[in-house]
Amino acid sequence: MSRKTKINVLLPIKMVGELERYSKQGVRSQFIEKAIRTRLDKEDTFDIRDVSDRVIMARLHQILLKRDDAAAHMMVTFLEGELY
Repeated sequence: MSRKTKINVLLPIKMVGELERYSKQGVRSQFIEKAIRTRLDKEDTFDIRDVSDRVIMARLHQILLKRDDAAAHMMVTFLEGELY
């Protein structure tokens, strides 16, 4: 059996309510542990290739809109043609 420690976490009331069903089944701690493990593992295995081209272009578009230079304007025009 692995060693475990108890932690206190502040969660929104609605979320606590949603977790109650797992408490009634006696698996709330396991559910929370699995959710955290999944999130941590995803951070370790992030690969930009998993992000769609459209999401990358949309984010770049947001960034470029804040700039005020000719290159940014040209790229914004191109991205708007691709996105919209």
